[in-house]
Amino acid sequence: MKPYSTSGLTDADDGEAQSPAIRFLVESALRKIASDYVNRRPRGREDWIERLCAALMSESDTSHKAVISALISTGVTSEQVYQDYVPEAARRLGEMWISDTASFVDVTLGAARLQALFRAAGDARGLPMLDRSIPLGEEILMVIPEFEQHALGAFVAADTFRRHGVWVRMAIGMETPELVELLREGRFSAVGLSLATRKTVEQAGELIEYLRANVRSLPPVIVGGRIVAEDVAAVRRCGADHAVRSVREAIERCGLATVTERLTVRESSQG
Repeated sequence: MKPYSTSGLTDADDGEAQSPAIRFLVESALRKIASDYVNRRPRGREDWIERLCAALMSESDTSHKAVISALISTGVTSEQVYQDYVPEAARRLGEMWISDTASFVDVTLGAARLQALFRAAGDARGLPMLDRSIPLGEEILMVIPEFEQHALGAFVAADTFRRHGVWVRMAIGMETPELVELLREGRFSAVGLSLATRKTVEQAGELIEYLRANVRSLPPVIVGGRIVAEDVAAVRRCGADHAVRSVREAIERCGLATVTERLTVRESSQG
């Protein structure tokens, strides 16, 4: 005969009765923690970027937009969001992938949402929606070499160049002879490389050396990416003309014509 508790239930039955209640308490506590995190206002730039990265990789399709709206409500301009916070979030996603603190699926989802933000931004930065619709005569070749696995930075940079009215042609995983042929046929104002690690810097050096040896009039070679902030000296040794930390710096170093400059010239001539 089974032993009965004072309540008239067996121990097993008592455990089964308590399980839903315990599960409810645990789930309520987790929801409370998640709610507190969402409702807690970030205290500074680092907190905002952390919140944005979490939202970009969340199950919600709109939470990252809510984070950006909340950020703008604090007085941060759209220009600052797209020039500072979004590129930094992209860099963080890449770091999380490299350090294995986020899965490939999560980082890919976050990257896709970032690219969608750039496409949908329109005139959020005070500029017309730019792609290839406003040709200013400047075109760069953005190269994602076969040895570089982290391509998000290159896509973010390409979108930013386009918003300044600079055409961008993507060369993804092309072999070096193909790149040489493309550079010989095109009229590029610059060649861009986005690099993530010291290993890819060494391989980029070999690529740049090959291009210089086989392209008679090679345009300026620009190197950007996470590694520039970590070891700019190593990047300079790879043979690039410029090691830059932002698209704005790349534009200035190469003297590229931008929409902002054209608008300024037009306003001056009209005045």
